[in-house]
Amino acid sequence: MDTINHTDAALQEQLSFDHFRSEVLKDYKVACESRETSLLGRKEVLTGKAKFGIFGDGKEVAQIAMAKFFKPGDFRSGYYRDQTFMFASGLATVEQFFAQLYADPDVNNEPFSAGRQMNAHFATQMVDESGNWLPLARLKNVSSDIAPTAGQMPRALGLAFASKLFRNVPELHSQTELSDKGNEICFSTIGDASTSEGHFWETINAAGVLQVPLAAFVWDDGYGISVPKKYQTTKASISEALSGMQKEDGTNGIE
Repeated sequence: MDTINHTDAALQEQLSFDHFRSEVLKDYKVACESRETSLLGRKEVLTGKAKFGIFGDGKEVAQIAMAKFFKPGDFRSGYYRDQTFMFASGLATVEQFFAQLYADPDVNNEPFSAGRQMNAHFATQMVDESGNWLPLARLKNVSSDIAPTAGQMPRALGLAFASKLFRNVPELHSQTELSDKGNEICFSTIGDASTSEGHFWETINAAGVLQVPLAAFVWDDGYGISVPKKYQTTKASISEALSGMQKEDGTNGIE
């Protein structure tokens, strides 16, 4: 009877209007803050107060949804327009974002790279000051972003393949600080224009062959900088172009 009551209580909590409203308002706040961050940051660059800026406006809702599935132990191998995801995941603040925009060398203000990286290039700490591994299996992890387009994809494959090894190799099961026996996912993000890069296709093909826990998110902007995707993507749709790799009964592939 207690179990049933607990289950009912959990269902009521999931369906509670107050809980739903609270979540919606919280998400809306994150989206608005991220959009205003983009607008203000762009003004700072155009008025010469910051040297260079990359921003993620237009991707707020999708990245908030993505963040809800990002759990401790997971990894992100993404690119430079994921600020909303970082805000929603609790891995970055608006203040830290602007500290990086101004290249603040104080790691307390700019924890991603202490001013060494371009803005919107995120990372989380993986070792302590003595070089010892942090308990990555209990942390939300972000591999350091890189600027070359699609360069994050091969690394995403490696991170996902590592999880598969932690699951399939019994000798690694004792490494509980690094992995929960391979029950992690690598989240990879990329803009639709960068899907024309060879790295993207090699990674997706290898992920389908190796069957690794890789979730790839393509932010569909319709343009690559100023070029419409119909001029650079087959069928003007990366989803359509990838459809032949879709997993079917009795085959490998992607889902």
